[in-house]
Amino acid sequence: MVQEKEPTVIIFGKRYTAEDVLREKDEYIRLEAAEKCFALRELINDSSVLVRMAVARKGVGHETLVSDSNWKVRAVVAKYGKENRVLDLLVNDVHEFVRFVLVKRCYALECFLQDTDEEIAAMARQGLKGNVRFEVSL
Repeated sequence: MVQEKEPTVIIFGKRYTAEDVLREKDEYIRLEAAEKCFALRELINDSSVLVRMAVARKGVGHETLVSDSNWKVRAVVAKYGKENRVLDLLVNDVHEFVRFVLVKRCYALECFLQDTDEEIAAMARQGLKGNVRFEVSL
């Protein structure tokens, strides 16, 4: 019987399993694992905002990360999210930058016409008038 080997990744010359990555204290090792698309599902709940942002950038775990306590993680979900049911949860986000990202994507512009942030409301009006496409950099 052939035993399947556990997947590993080499980071800075050292071989890691998913379990090793999760136990790693160095945030940059965990971040590098996420950047290499290794153990993404396991890193969704990482303590580091940078790691969770990297996971969201890879398009993984948006259904969990949409409720993240850190607005930067939610903003990355707003930028890279593809599912309307996930993006809809961000339309009323408490942080204006998360809503700003959605408006820049021209997502649900009608919802932002009366936004408390006047810049967001103005962009929504502009977007609805001319179907303007904005670019977002995170």
